[in-house]
Amino acid sequence: MFIFSYWFSRLVAADPGRKRFKTASKATISVITAVVIMLIVLKAAGSSQITAAILSGVIGLMGILVVNDETTQAKKVTTGLVALSSAVSLGIGSFLSRYGQAENIFLVLLVFFSFYLQKFGIRYFSLSMVAFMSFYFASILHVTFSQLPWLLAGVIVGACCAFIYNFVIFKDRPANVLRSSMKSFHIQVNLVLDLIIELIQKKQIEPAQIKQYNRNIKKLAEYARVASEELGNTDPHDIWPGVTAEQMRLYVFDTVMLLQTYSPAIRKLSELKAFNHFDIQQLLLKLVESIREAEVLNENPTHSLTDAAQHLQELRQKLSELEPQDKRYKDWLYLIRRIETISNHVIDEAYELQQAIVKQEKQPQKEAEEKEDVEDNDEETGLKPSTKKSIQAVITAVATLIFGSFLSPSHQYWALLAGYLVLLGTETIGSTFVKAVQRSVGTLLGAAVGFVVASFVSPGILEITLLFTCVFMAFYFFPITYSFMSFWITMMLAFMYDMLLGGISESLLLARVLDTLVGVGIGLAVSALVFPKKTRDKITDTSVEYVAALKEFVHTYLHRFTKQYAFANLADKGMELEKKLKQLHVDSDPIIKGFVGRSRLQQFLTVFTAINYYAKHLVASSTRNEAFYKEAEFHGVVKEVEEKVASNFTQLEKALRGERGTYVYTLEDVRQKIEQSLDYFDTSVQSRNLQHLQLLHNIYYVWKINQSVVHLAKELGAEEISSED
Repeated sequence: MFIFSYWFSRLVAADPGRKRFKTASKATISVITAVVIMLIVLKAAGSSQITAAILSGVIGLMGILVVNDETTQAKKVTTGLVALSSAVSLGIGSFLSRYGQAENIFLVLLVFFSFYLQKFGIRYFSLSMVAFMSFYFASILHVTFSQLPWLLAGVIVGACCAFIYNFVIFKDRPANVLRSSMKSFHIQVNLVLDLIIELIQKKQIEPAQIKQYNRNIKKLAEYARVASEELGNTDPHDIWPGVTAEQMRLYVFDTVMLLQTYSPAIRKLSELKAFNHFDIQQLLLKLVESIREAEVLNENPTHSLTDAAQHLQELRQKLSELEPQDKRYKDWLYLIRRIETISNHVIDEAYELQQAIVKQEKQPQKEAEEKEDVEDNDEETGLKPSTKKSIQAVITAVATLIFGSFLSPSHQYWALLAGYLVLLGTETIGSTFVKAVQRSVGTLLGAAVGFVVASFVSPGILEITLLFTCVFMAFYFFPITYSFMSFWITMMLAFMYDMLLGGISESLLLARVLDTLVGVGIGLAVSALVFPKKTRDKITDTSVEYVAALKEFVHTYLHRFTKQYAFANLADKGMELEKKLKQLHVDSDPIIKGFVGRSRLQQFLTVFTAINYYAKHLVASSTRNEAFYKEAEFHGVVKEVEEKVASNFTQLEKALRGERGTYVYTLEDVRQKIEQSLDYFDTSVQSRNLQHLQLLHNIYYVWKINQSVVHLAKELGAEEISSED
């Protein structure tokens, strides 16, 4: 029963905000509606041009998928322009069809512009993409001028369907997306808490349980990023009156931190036999269970948070009874205190959210940090990336047209489409290779399965249903993996060929697979030979961006200790670091999946992941609000640490770029000086000692970050020096 409940919850939470489901549903229904309307119109007019119905479905699909402007009004304008772009492209296509190679030349130009115009904005890319696909459609079907009126009617119907489903029936409701995103987040939180309860109850934790826990933690971090992004689009006060975006982000961040802290702590506690102490085990169980039962965003809150606070207090009381010097406790007592500290943060944030909802009074937003306008004086030399990518696309288009005409003269544009798509959205040789493999595998499997299924299904309602199911599945899984999308698209084409051609042959599907392999192969070769962007260069760029963001993050954190009333929205900055770390993993994926040089890269990624973990602990610091130190001596200490750490970040950036002569400060002498200057026994400076202890606590993870930065820089050839040098 638990397994069924687990996987049901997993399925419900799998699509945060139901974005994928909504997009795939809109696209599928738009295609179905456009095709059905055009078929009805064609039948009423006595026309047999089924190609107009197919084109209508294509435009209905693209009007949903390629319109990605920032505002709703801009999306509406682009949707209208999509119809115009398609109509013009079809008209030119039907005109050039009588002039031999002229249509090939125009198709190559469309390929060029669809890549080149991306630098001017997403709208230009969308219109170029639609123009390319419309001209591609006209070319493969050899559209004549006499067929144009019905095709234009199909374009209008498709665009209207896309408009209606995008802006009327399924119009954007950011509040609903945010509510659904938070629901997915809480479901995943409860799944992880259930696993934690299992770990606490087990006398011996199995490696499989740890792997399952880590997988769920990764999912939770993903859902947290989605929720955080939605908080940038929607004011949570519109859904939960009284709640601010800052409160919500901090609560989300603290919850992820809590669950990331639990895993290593509980595993270590289990190894040290801490759960043999029955009271500790039961108090932890009660604490976790009460946190799990808390309905934080419920307008009628339960007593679970009160219970959690009570259990937390009981845990503190029990900890105070245990002597740290006792050999039975000293090895694991600090782990319980770590759990107690971060649990306190989560309970406090959850309680604040509940109180804000109950009172329903909008809290004043803190003023945003003042940011200095910094001009970017780094002028890019040579051709811009969009121009380079356009040239790559043109060479690929010409080569695939030539090879395609020899391989399958009747379907010479299949190879072109494969080469075009494999270059789309890829920056490096490695990412192009990964996409090429994914498309090849997806196409091969889709063709095989599609051929088998189509041979057992007769043309009719069932096959049409399967066709539209493939459309839905293709775009539902597209954000997850390109292989799945290729698989479902190829299956869809198998059903379409079967219906249009009255049957599907092995030779046709074989030609489809062969053309795909040739197209992706040419695209990959061009990516590697013409203006190649090495994967390692991209990794370097992303690493430098991460270090620069980390430098600003640590500066903001330390700045609060020397400047009174300094506001620091560390939760937002922490989420931004999380995004950049994820991008670093994505950029590294082609090498990690390969065999050459992945070991050293994996070590670097491990260090960056550790740095990110330490940075998140700075967000979870117990002194989030007013952290100003009045003692001038503390100002000098903090400023010295800030300057030396900032220098280390700068030196690491240089080392990552391959510069020589870099150096980094260890700061161990500064740390030792700070720790040894504390006088525990002088009661006359008790207040000062308290601030001193606070300072040691607040900069502990700054030392950890600096140690990691020094390690990375030394691995890259930097010299280690003392802070006194």
